Amino acid sequence: MLYDSEKTLTFQQQLENSAGMKLQLKINDNRSTMLSVKWEPDCAKVSLHRMFLQAPQNVMQELACYLNGKHAKIAPSIKAYIEDNLQKLDYSHELDLSKLQTKGRVHDLKEIYADLNHEYFNKALGLHITWFGKSQKRGKNRITFGLFHDPLKLIKINRILDNKHFPDYFVSYVVYHEMLHYVCPTYVDEKGQKHIHSKAFKEKEKEFKYYRMAQQWIRDNQNYLFNSTCNF
Repeated sequence: MLYDSEKTLTFQQQLENSAGMKLQLKINDNRSTMLSVKWEPDCAKVSLHRMFLQAPQNVMQELACYLNGKHAKIAPSIKAYIEDNLQKLDYSHELDLSKLQTKGRVHDLKEIYADLNHEYFNKALGLHITWFGKSQKRGKNRITFGLFHDPLKLIKINRILDNKHFPDYFVSYVVYHEMLHYVCPTYVDEKGQKHIHSKAFKEKEKEFKYYRMAQQWIRDNQNYLFNSTCNF
């Protein structure tokens, strides 16, 4: 993707002036790395997501301090800016919808998602959903039931749940949990600490009508899950 060369040049000059050093700057539009730096003897090679082109002055100043070494770590304000803007990005148009798999042998994710969207969110959410992984456990000591990819607006549910051992209400709970990651997004506090499950998230989660049953199911089935740590 091309960016306004004059705007990018002005941005680079401002950042160089603030940092007091030469920069080799690349503006990217990827979904993974928002900020990366490689320090060379004569300059710093910097790759920034396009979101930084609209960064406020305080973020720019903190970024300059990180680049010139005055700050050894990325400042909380930069982390918060990245997190806030990640939630505004929408790369869902890049999804190949034909490759999304929703119909399982036991559970139909598309149907589960539609029912939850209707019952709890007034059909307001426009997310995508798919299975991921293998249907068999591989002896891992950690199981991730679900994931939410914010820029893609995509929920991914572990295919091990497509099994008669996992009741409908539990699979629905996992999908509901991932939907909440869109409704109650992650935030970074003033200390730079990331909060994935906020107070609002936890309160909304308990509104799921089978919440207590789902939590009890996890406790009752640890042996089946090989005493794994269960994550969402």
